[in-house]
Order: sequence, then structure tokens, then C-alpha cells
Amino acid sequence: MRIALDCKDVILERALELFLKEYLVAKKDCDFIICDEKISNPKPLFIISDNSPYLQIPFSKEKLFDSLKEFDEALRIAAKKLAEEQKRILEQRIEELANEFKKEYEEKIDRAILSLKEKLVKALMNEPN
Repeated sequence: MRIALDCKDVILERALELFLKEYLVAKKDCDFIICDEKISNPKPLFIISDNSPYLQIPFSKEKLFDSLKEFDEALRIAAKKLAEEQKRILEQRIEELANEFKKEYEEKIDRAILSLKEKLVKALMNEPN
């Protein structure tokens, strides 16, 4: 888990810094951001507030870690599902392209064979007996 903090409540942020010091990184490098209110950021937000679905105040260190591990695992599962779906779509597209190429190639071969057959027939018809 790589976590960034962005709390308006200074006391909450300091407590989180103490609890999570080995997990803290810059926002650009984090997996998610812990905040105490919704912020505008493309990273996933773990919100700690009185009515948060993730973690309400007050909380224990143990409850914090349990909630963070659960949140992190949910993010990993979602990322894995997304990657699998993207892989499936990519494989399907590759299959479609391969089939298109195969069809075009077969048509070119058929035309080349037909052309050779016509030339051979013409040559045989023009050949004096």
C-alpha cells in the first residue's frame, strides 16, 4: 500500500502520519489518498469522516489498518478485473484482425491461382499440337 494524505483536520492528519509512516508517499506515487472530505483528484479516495462508508471517527489503529487493507484489496481486485477485461478485448481484436488478414490472404492466393490457371489454359490452348 502506498498512501498519500490530504486532510483538512490537522490533528487527524498528524495521527495518520504516525500510524502510517511506512506507507506514506507523494500523491503522484500513491495507490490512494486518505482524506477527511471529498477532494478533486483522479486517485481513489479513502474518506475518514463521521458518515464515511470506509471509516468513521473515532477509530482505533487496528480498525484503521483493517479498513485500509480491505480498501486496498478491493482496489486490487477492481484493477485485476479491469486488466482482465482489457486483455479479453485486446485478444478479441487481435483475433478479428488475424481473421481479416487470413481472409484477405486467402482471397489473394485464390486470385493468384485462378490467374495462373487461366494463363496455363491459354498457353495450352495456343500450343500447337
